[in-house]
Amino acid sequence: METKYIGEHLLPGQFGHFFAVLSFIASLVATIAYFNVTRAKETTLQDSWKKLARIAFVIEIASVFAVFGILYYVLYNHFFEYKYVWRNSSRSLEVKYLLSSFWADQEGSFLLWSIWHCVLGIILLFRAKKWEAPVMTVLSFAQLCLASMLLGIYILGYRVGSNPFLLLRQAEENINLPWVSRPDYLSMITDGNGLNPLLQNYWMVIHPPVLFLGFASMIIPFAYALSGLWTRQYTEWTKPALPWALFAGMILGTGVMMGAAWAYESLTFGGYWAWDPVENGSLVPWLTMVAGIHTLLAFRHTGHALKSTFFFFFISFVLILYATFLTRSGVLGDTSVHSFTDLGMSGQLLVYMGVFTIPAFWLLIARRKEIPDIKREESSYSREFWLFVGALVLLIAAIQITFTTSIPVWNKLLDLSGLRKAFNIKQLAPPLEPVFHYNKIQIWVAIVLGLLTAMVQYLKYKDTPRKQLTAKLMWPTLISIAATALIGWLGNINFDTYGAGFLVAIYIMLFASVYAVVANFGYIFTGLKGKVKSAGASVAHVGFGLILLGVLISSSKKETISIDRMKMLDNGFFGKESKENPRENLMLPRNFPVQMGAYHVTYAGDSTAAGDPKTYYVVRYEKKDPANGAMLENFTLYPDAFINTKGQEGLTPNPSSRHYLTRDIFTYVTAVPRKDEANDTAQYSPHEVKQGDSIFFSNGYIIFTALQPQPKHRNYEPQPGDLAVGAQLEVHTKNNEEFKLQPVYFIRDNTYQFSIPDTLSPLALYVRFSKILPKENKIELEVKEAGTFDDYIVLKAFIFPFINVLWIGVLIMIAGFVMSMYQRIKGNKQTPVRGARPATALQEV
Repeated sequence: METKYIGEHLLPGQFGHFFAVLSFIASLVATIAYFNVTRAKETTLQDSWKKLARIAFVIEIASVFAVFGILYYVLYNHFFEYKYVWRNSSRSLEVKYLLSSFWADQEGSFLLWSIWHCVLGIILLFRAKKWEAPVMTVLSFAQLCLASMLLGIYILGYRVGSNPFLLLRQAEENINLPWVSRPDYLSMITDGNGLNPLLQNYWMVIHPPVLFLGFASMIIPFAYALSGLWTRQYTEWTKPALPWALFAGMILGTGVMMGAAWAYESLTFGGYWAWDPVENGSLVPWLTMVAGIHTLLAFRHTGHALKSTFFFFFISFVLILYATFLTRSGVLGDTSVHSFTDLGMSGQLLVYMGVFTIPAFWLLIARRKEIPDIKREESSYSREFWLFVGALVLLIAAIQITFTTSIPVWNKLLDLSGLRKAFNIKQLAPPLEPVFHYNKIQIWVAIVLGLLTAMVQYLKYKDTPRKQLTAKLMWPTLISIAATALIGWLGNINFDTYGAGFLVAIYIMLFASVYAVVANFGYIFTGLKGKVKSAGASVAHVGFGLILLGVLISSSKKETISIDRMKMLDNGFFGKESKENPRENLMLPRNFPVQMGAYHVTYAGDSTAAGDPKTYYVVRYEKKDPANGAMLENFTLYPDAFINTKGQEGLTPNPSSRHYLTRDIFTYVTAVPRKDEANDTAQYSPHEVKQGDSIFFSNGYIIFTALQPQPKHRNYEPQPGDLAVGAQLEVHTKNNEEFKLQPVYFIRDNTYQFSIPDTLSPLALYVRFSKILPKENKIELEVKEAGTFDDYIVLKAFIFPFINVLWIGVLIMIAGFVMSMYQRIKGNKQTPVRGARPATALQEV
């Protein structure tokens, strides 16, 4: 007899799964129909298939948006009978983070990707014209693959996709549990598992949509290139593809840098970039797409580098699919903190990658001899020659990043193939210092790219007179040398952590970055005669130079100011597995000012807000004039953290920063005391002392120096009639450190006696003024050394100098991309495609 479950909302899930299946069928029909449009020779047959294809694609669009709306509906209403809702949301989750929970897991992120394909497809329906059929064939097939990720049905015993509307009781891990047979099981589920604390941030609301738009847009240049090969129109496709390539490069680059900003503002990477595998997975396709844009420009002006353009456009989209496999297969579980866990779709992801990779590169190889090419050698003083060199440098950067990021994949392949046992191959290990591992190669890539960015615009296509080039570059070169020397001198750039050789590389990169900015800025006025509307490429290059400059200065001059000079944290404080350096973390006892760089920093307490699971820590910074003690500056930061979150141990912190024009102070909490450590069993021990006497404790001694009438204590509020006195104490430690304490003793209403202790939290030392002994001219002090104390935080703080140069560079580069897109779209309406003829008619190019 079938169990009737109480309180389930089944209709939304049934509709949602219906539309998921419908989107799969509609995309299959659209793919077949557009394929037949491309293959058909008769106009009437083409029109018939095109009508069917468009109808199917419109149904696909409607289905995808219906799935989106229904999934958001069940999330918003907290229908925890659905596994996706229970796993990624909770009743306490703020409404603004419901969208975050939508794409926090694999099914939702695939759906987001599919939504952007729909939006781009609508644009192509109206703009692609004669390229609609082949390009939409590719896009519809990609939609088919994405739709399959949401099916969650079994075909020949293999599960295809994962159904976002799967009921919690139907999940494989729950199906045999006793509660599944209870009709009222929903009464036992009062709340959901909740959203990963790292994702409960406004960046999670805006970063993934932009990044996935970048992922989705990368298929358009790929589709145009594949269509050109497929239809043997080897050159015509380049004209409509260039604006799309610029758009894909701009959006993906924006998504990557928004991720960097998220890491800087909200994560604990210690900055904006940590060469995390997931970061790398997004960066590498952007590098190859930028390379493809430049080789396409070279082809459009000279006829060279068309084969290279095919390669770069193909490999860019393939690398998007490879990054998807890396982050969603679970293979990066041990090397990345924010990759997805494996949902059993690894094989399907590999098939997705294969069905695009194999046909594209097979066609490229099979028809390579048909692709138009110019046999004439490029001059080394031509723009196209150095554009190609720059593309190769970007490819080298992509290869190095991809190889290291893929170390877990290489290990899996060696195990599965049996090569490890056969040849006794050792396990490949990720680099111990990943930042330096990447930087020691990528700094030279950045140098070459900076120099090329500066000089290439001054070169002409085909050839450039030597004297003319020298004359044009003389002033930008001299200005850049002077500016580099000035920055190096005033900025005192002396980063020698990795030796003198790396410091030399830093100075060369400094020149290359400055050179890129100065030379491209100059080219706008000398080469383009101030025509800003035509300066999209130069503007983008200025932005790129500023990005390099901002990265260099902020990284090489990054200063850790949370130095533990008191050695309060030993090497085992963070645990054996932690990579945190205890000497770069500072313990801040509550209400106890501690010097940090030029500041005195005080942890003033913490607070929580209703409905907000975070704990906010109040950290006050004060900077005083050492000569007269006058206050120069003061501000408060509020780093926050999730404590003892579900499924995690310890702390999940979010940083807080103080922004200046020339620097940022970047602060986050690295440790707080555990509640179970607060059980203090230590007892006070009494000591009778007179002025000048000492009391010894395990870490030093205390001297009673004087009595203070009308004492001031943070916990004492005097009232009329109080008789109060404070004991002035000096504390000297074994490390020659000195502190002052003042416990207070007072009598109120001539009857009640009170004692307010004072605390030296770094030493877990508590002192209480308990009695006055007038006959002996002494006082009684009670001293306690607690084994632990629970009123502190451990803080890490950096100064990032001139970090705004990086963010300004990002904005300028994006503006340059937009200007270039506008220029190309406008130009496409006015001029024919160069090289749009058979190979035998390329002489004019």
